[in-house]
Amino acid sequence: MFNFNFNWFKKKEPIEEQLAHEYVDAIEHALWEIKEEYDFPTEEIDVVVKSKRKNFDFLHKENRKRNKPK
Repeated sequence: MFNFNFNWFKKKEPIEEQLAHEYVDAIEHALWEIKEEYDFPTEEIDVVVKSKRKNFDFLHKENRKRNKPK
């Protein structure tokens, strides 16, 4: 009956902080665990995660091009 939108109650986190809490796969989850264990700087892990995502996106795109039906 009533549709209330409570999204304005939620505090928005900056994108960098969202990335730190978001795992796409087991590799990223393991990287964040290693960071905590060995006390690496967060920026280093962010760079690695962003680079991994960019490389995997590129590989997926190239793979789709190769396997495209003719």
